[in-house]
Amino acid sequence: MARYTLMAVYAHPDDEAFGSGGTLAKYAAQGCDVYVVTATRGEAGQIAAPEIATPANLPDVRERELRCACQIYGVHSPIFMGYQDGQLTIVHQGQAVARLVRIIRELRPDVIITFGPDGIYGHYDHIAVHRWASIAFDLAADPDCFPELLRDTCQPHQVRKLYYRALTQAQITAMVSNGMPEAVMMDGVPFPFIPYRGDEITTIIDVSDWLEVKLAGIRCHATQLGHDNPFITMPEEVMQQPWLRTECYVLARSTVGWPQGTEIDLLERL
Repeated sequence: MARYTLMAVYAHPDDEAFGSGGTLAKYAAQGCDVYVVTATRGEAGQIAAPEIATPANLPDVRERELRCACQIYGVHSPIFMGYQDGQLTIVHQGQAVARLVRIIRELRPDVIITFGPDGIYGHYDHIAVHRWASIAFDLAADPDCFPELLRDTCQPHQVRKLYYRALTQAQITAMVSNGMPEAVMMDGVPFPFIPYRGDEITTIIDVSDWLEVKLAGIRCHATQLGHDNPFITMPEEVMQQPWLRTECYVLARSTVGWPQGTEIDLLERL
């Protein structure tokens, strides 16, 4: 196949693992250049296994966890934008977009995947990254935007497709029925997962052949899993769950047309 470049843009280490780890591994195995860009090093994350990290070294540990996952997926080393976990809504938004535009112009991806406007469960960092990536998709191709960034390795670049990660109601129901939480606790408050309707899903990627790789990538993020998580205690049972075998997306922007029916390949029409 032609050598394409796929870039995932997320907020924290582990954001890539559950909903797109199989996708990243699949396209890397098919010969794509695959990159993971993360806005933070996860400084504000939980420490579910206290013997693994302390608040003082958590950023370093979570960076190592993401590097571990990327190595397992077979993708390039992660790119850290250098922002503070939990603070993405109050950083200078223009600077953040410009930083992402520079990364896009240097890596020249054909496809970007990121959060949708729902942020999966309304996480404000996720929503900020959604906005940055959506805006940068447009601005990276415009030579009049951030002209000071232009140089030999940083020319305007038109990404051809932008996808938002999505969960269906069926996936959420299956997750909950298999012991997973239906919400993520933030500051003592539950933030429920936000489902997409089936007719809103444009793209379903079958990652059955990469389930073991996906699970191994998830398990790299040990600070976030702890010891009692089913991904740790029942890996064989978890891998049998149908909801893990597909990863769903919504095609949000495209310069190459729109699918007739449901896509099964992020590279369709490229």
